Amino acid sequence: MEILPTATYLGNTSATCLTNGIWTSVTCYTPENLPNVSLHAHANPHVTMLLAGATLEKRQRNECYRRAGEVVFFHAGEPHQNTQTIPGSRNFNIEFAPDFFETYGVGEEHISEAIHNDPFAALVFLRAYRHFLHHDLWAGDSIAMAVFSLLGTRIKIYNQPPRWVRQISELLADRWNEHVSLQELSLETGVHPVTISKYFPRYFGGTLSDYMRKLRVRNTLAMIKNTPHKLTHIAYEAGFADQSHFTKAFREVTGFLPKEYRAI
Repeated sequence: MEILPTATYLGNTSATCLTNGIWTSVTCYTPENLPNVSLHAHANPHVTMLLAGATLEKRQRNECYRRAGEVVFFHAGEPHQNTQTIPGSRNFNIEFAPDFFETYGVGEEHISEAIHNDPFAALVFLRAYRHFLHHDLWAGDSIAMAVFSLLGTRIKIYNQPPRWVRQISELLADRWNEHVSLQELSLETGVHPVTISKYFPRYFGGTLSDYMRKLRVRNTLAMIKNTPHKLTHIAYEAGFADQSHFTKAFREVTGFLPKEYRAI
């Protein structure tokens, strides 16, 4: 099995940068350099956000078809292979050097758990990609802060939130493009509206409106990249009042206009 060295991927990798113990790069896959199907691993743990295209990912006995808008974590030395990669696929890679973990006192499992448990991980890394494109003096620090913000979310998650928090999370995930009122949340959970209002920002990172806006934007990522639907149609499907409202929310959350994200 091939072990790929630091900042090396099975495609054309460009714009590689190292800051704060984090390597960032973009990998593009053309018909000439589509990844081979051989089993391989990477010397360092890394996160990949699929910016465009799709691929069939196989790990051990599991396989999953990954599409644009998804974020995936790979442990150092974890065997995997990619097949059926669509030409034109493009990935944003965030790779962690060994000194990153030594410096900041975290482990691979912390990042893996944070990504798995944060419903908005894709939005965090999309904003990080926006900073990466700017190439300014603070881009590297902004990307590091994006990673640390996820680790902060992980700490909140593992503070044993009450049962109603999970109930609300599941309800909002199911009805992400609908209007769900505070009164409905109270009736569904049996928790007083005052209690929900008081603690919602602690467990969900903002107000109900903030959370629903992020949830809707996150769920449009795949729709924008993987369907031919017009942005107006996607806006209404996602529950926004109109395309203008959708465009404003999308830019606030991701740093991109929807049409810019579609063109990535």
